[in-house]
Amino acid sequence: MLVASSHANDLVNRWFAGHLGLITRWQANRYGFSDDEIDGLLRRGAWERLHSGIYRLAATPRSPLQLLLGACLGAGERAVASHRSAAWLWDLVDRAAAVPEISVPAGRSARLDNVAVHRSSDIGAARTRVLKGIPTTDPLRTLVDFAATACPDELTTAIDRALARRLTAVPHIEDELCRLGRQGRTGIRALRSNLRGRGVIGAPRPSVLESRMLRLFVRFHLPVPKMEVIVGHDGEYRLDFSYPDQRKAIEVDGYAYHSSPEQVQRDNARRNALEVEGWQFLVYTWLDVTREPRRVAAEIAAFYGR
Repeated sequence: MLVASSHANDLVNRWFAGHLGLITRWQANRYGFSDDEIDGLLRRGAWERLHSGIYRLAATPRSPLQLLLGACLGAGERAVASHRSAAWLWDLVDRAAAVPEISVPAGRSARLDNVAVHRSSDIGAARTRVLKGIPTTDPLRTLVDFAATACPDELTTAIDRALARRLTAVPHIEDELCRLGRQGRTGIRALRSNLRGRGVIGAPRPSVLESRMLRLFVRFHLPVPKMEVIVGHDGEYRLDFSYPDQRKAIEVDGYAYHSSPEQVQRDNARRNALEVEGWQFLVYTWLDVTREPRRVAAEIAAFYGR
């Protein structure tokens, strides 16, 4: 029986250090370890079998990352972290899945202990990223897959985090919904429903929202404000609706046009600057205007008369 050299041991230890304490039988053979030596390490408890042909260095701590990488290695080529596991890698959820969730190409049989295996017809390099050394679905695909099993609050948080961190954008999500919707993909309905319900998609362009707001003033017999008034020391700000004599303004924000971190920062800076000059604000979204017009009208009436 050939015995691995000290050089081979050094190479394998460096491999373990850079790969979460995991190695495949093929990789160990490549570094000079015979099958008999590998079996001996397993018998002595120095290595542990995680999946068929996948081993962990017993001295390394078990972690969700290690188990997830092991699942991808155990499932073979083109296996990727997906669903809740991918959402966790992208930091869209705080906790890892109870068991690793991975996706493999359709038609492949991959049965692994304590691993949730999904099959997909469109896994490919173009839709795969590597995070923390683990191949995973890209953010758009992750949101769609996660929507299939997530509760509404979890999905809302995941969407907001993805948008806030610029992992994706509203137009890209809409394109993905259209593309995958034709395939009957699980998760599409839940994701679309969540986005529409919060006005992330389906809301009109700003001019349409402003027209709807103007009709609300008329419908509830509110004092009709002036529209698109230019204010500020240098005339650098435009107000959607305002009562200039009272320095009171009413703004309507569509999610898709005010959801990026840069736009939120600009909106806040603009309103803060005007509040220093004595302006007061009410701010409404498309959902406020369309779903709760009576509340909006009551607030505006009190705001105007205050």
